[in-house]
Amino acid sequence: MPFHSIQTPRLITIFVLALLGIHVLGCSEPKEPWDLHTEQGTTLMDQGKFPEAEEELNAALKIAETFGEQDLRFIQSLTNLAILANAKGQPEEAEGFLQQTVAIHEKAPAPETADLAASLSNLGALYVTQNKFDQAQKNFERAIAIREKVQGPDDPETIRDVENLAGLFVRQSLYDQAEPYLKRVLASSEKASGPDDPTLIEPLNNLALLYRAQEKYDQAETLLLKALAIKEQQLGTTNPNLLGSLNNLALLYSSAKQLTKATPLLERMVTIAEEGFGKEHPRVAIILNQLAEIHRLQNQPEQAIPIMQRAIAIIEKAEGPEHSGLTGPINNLAVLYLNTGQYKEADPLFQRAITLTETTMGKSHFRVERALRNYAQLLRKMDRTEEAQAIESQADDIRSQNTPSTPTR
Repeated sequence: MPFHSIQTPRLITIFVLALLGIHVLGCSEPKEPWDLHTEQGTTLMDQGKFPEAEEELNAALKIAETFGEQDLRFIQSLTNLAILANAKGQPEEAEGFLQQTVAIHEKAPAPETADLAASLSNLGALYVTQNKFDQAQKNFERAIAIREKVQGPDDPETIRDVENLAGLFVRQSLYDQAEPYLKRVLASSEKASGPDDPTLIEPLNNLALLYRAQEKYDQAETLLLKALAIKEQQLGTTNPNLLGSLNNLALLYSSAKQLTKATPLLERMVTIAEEGFGKEHPRVAIILNQLAEIHRLQNQPEQAIPIMQRAIAIIEKAEGPEHSGLTGPINNLAVLYLNTGQYKEADPLFQRAITLTETTMGKSHFRVERALRNYAQLLRKMDRTEEAQAIESQADDIRSQNTPSTPTR
C-alpha cells in the first residue's frame, strides 16, 4: 500500500536553462537615450510590469536601428525583447527575436564569435522550454564548438553551455549522453580551483546525482562524500547548510537499499536542524518523516511510529491542523498502525487523511484515490466489507476521471 515519502527534485532541477542577455561594453557618461530606455525597460521587466517594459524596450530598439544591425546595442535590444516575450509566455515571439540575432551574427565578415555563441545559447535555452530538444541540442553543440575555438575549452561560458547540454540530456533521461559532459564540468572546475575548493560542490553533486539515476551507487557515494567533506571543512560539522549534502547522501543510501547507512545520517540531520532552527521547526518535521520511512523499510515500526507522531505534532503546531503538509505524514502513520494491527488507531487517521487531501488537493486528486484504497484495506481487515466496497467504488470513480479515455472506432 502507498506510503507517502518526501519527494525529491528530479535531477534536471539542478541545471538552469535561462535566457541570458549579451554583454555590451561600457557605456559613455552621461548615459545616452538607448542606455536609459534599456535600463528602465529591464528594471520594469524584473518588476513584472510587462506593458511598460515593452514600451521602453521597443523605444530602445528603435534607437538601436539607427546604429546598424551589426551594432551590439541592436542585438542587445532584440535579446531583451526576446527575454520579455518569453516571460510573457510568448515563446514563438521570443524565438523570432533570437533567430534574428543569430542571423545578424552569421552575416558578419567573421561570424564565429563569442557573441554568436551567446545568441545560439539563448536560442537553445528557449528551445528547451518549448520541448524542442533536437533544436536545443544543435544550438548548444554549435555554441560550445565556437566558444572552444574563440574562448577556450575551460572558459566559464564554455563550461556553462556544456552544463546546459548535460541538463538537456538529463531532462530526456539520456543519462549516458549526459555523463561525459558532467565529467568535463567537474574536471574543468578542479583545474580552475583545485581539488578541495567549495566551487566543486555543485559539479560533484550534479555528477553524483546522475550516477544515482544510473544506479552507479559506489561512484555516486564517492562524489557525495567528497562534497560533504569540502562543506564540513568550510563550515564545520554542525552548520545547517550541511543538510543538503547529508540529504543527498541519505537518499543515495535509501535508493541503494543501504538503509543502515541512511539511518545515522538522518539522525544527524535531525540534530543539526534542531540546533539550527529549533526543535519545533517544520524543517525538523520533514527530516523526521524521512527517518520514520527508513525505519519502516527496515521493519522497525516501533521506532517509526513515535518519530512520525512527533513530525505530525510539529506541523500541527507550526502550520495548523488543516495544513496540506500533514496529508503525507498522517497517511504514513495510519499505514504504520495498519501494518502493526492497531486498527482502531489507524481508522480515524485514514479518515482524516482523506478529508484533508480532498480539502487541500480536490476531491478528484489521485492522492485522494490512494488514501481511499488504503482505507479500504483497513476496513477489510476489520471485516467491514460493505464499507470497503463502497470506498473502493469511490476510488474507482476517481481513477476513471483521471484516466484518459481511449476513442472507440
